[in-house]
Amino acid sequence: MNSIHRVGVTVAGIATAAVVAGALVVQGYSTAQQAQQQATLQAAQAAAIQAAPTTPQIVYVNPQPTPGQVAAPVATLPPPPVIHVVVRGGGDDGGTDNG
Repeated sequence: MNSIHRVGVTVAGIATAAVVAGALVVQGYSTAQQAQQQATLQAAQAAAIQAAPTTPQIVYVNPQPTPGQVAAPVATLPPPPVIHVVVRGGGDDGGTDNG
């Protein structure tokens, strides 16, 4: 590889690194600005809520009525009978007879 090619590859690598780093800096700056705006808005809302006079609120809760009768448990079915299958052993392994 010629020295001019090495210089070109080096310059391209440095330019790529600078572009990526610049993009990360811009992204971090914009994220910080958004977070600052949200924090300012939340602080203003919290101040407005604290400044408003608070009156007690009455909340009525209607409890669930208790059931009059509880259903009796349902009888379960007996287990099914067990079926045993006996297979006569013949020594055949299921393979072919051609060896």
